[in-house]
Amino acid sequence: MNLHHLYVFCVVAEMKSFAQAASEINISQPAISQHINKLEESLGEKLIERKGRVFRLTHHGETLFDYGKRIFNMVEEAEQALMRVGRHQEKLFVGVSNLTGTYYLPDMIAGFIEHNPHVYFNTIFEDSNTNLIDKLIKNQLDIAITYESVVLRDEIQVSSIIQDEIVLVLPGNHPWASNRLVSFEEIITLPFIFHSPDVFIQSMMENILTGHNINVVLQLGYLEAVKSAIISGLGVSMLPYSSIRVELEAGLLSVANCQMFRVPRNLVLMRKRSAISTELITQFGDYLLSNEWAVK
Repeated sequence: MNLHHLYVFCVVAEMKSFAQAASEINISQPAISQHINKLEESLGEKLIERKGRVFRLTHHGETLFDYGKRIFNMVEEAEQALMRVGRHQEKLFVGVSNLTGTYYLPDMIAGFIEHNPHVYFNTIFEDSNTNLIDKLIKNQLDIAITYESVVLRDEIQVSSIIQDEIVLVLPGNHPWASNRLVSFEEIITLPFIFHSPDVFIQSMMENILTGHNINVVLQLGYLEAVKSAIISGLGVSMLPYSSIRVELEAGLLSVANCQMFRVPRNLVLMRKRSAISTELITQFGDYLLSNEWAVK
């Protein structure tokens, strides 16, 4: 089977159009047809049926398209892996969620480069754990650091680094800042600030508050904006404890003493099981899992 003919076929199948495929790969439409015809001749099977403007793959075409996508995905992964092997071993490619990248990664890097000053960190921020996992599988990242979530990919290894806690945050001058025990019924009388839907804390809050009438005064897309709104007295919200340490010490924020609004959440290290592992990658992973970086 000619792989270039297969590539042309996959583009046509993806676009569902000979004309769009010709534009995509910058060859003429007759050339597209010629490639498809040669592929069908070599296989002895009809792959595409066209009647006027109607385009559909035959059963053989659907099967070949499925395998073709897998083949070219593997080609892309191989290219990425070879690029990584050719790069300097003292460079680390680390993927992080926005929360972990903002509030954990600086301490992690600072502690590590204190003893490894030659290391260069290339970091990629992703809101979605799914995107981080995709980049790991494609060998675009050495490791990913994020809050735990359900991972349904066998090729991804997940290890717990440290436990954080998602807490209900109040202004520092709030009457409940004294750490007195507060009931759930008292909490739900407060004005709430919600997060954007793609932040895992938002679904956590909704699960806790479901079935109750809540006064939502704001919905903000950035965690720092949520903190600023709480400091200004606009409302309360749930935040990772790790993200408010400075404000707690300064008396700008406080934590409500209500067990219903204290949810433990692990920070995790993710790696592709079959990924190429250099000594540096292993060393940094072991360092993260040892929690040496968290010692103050």
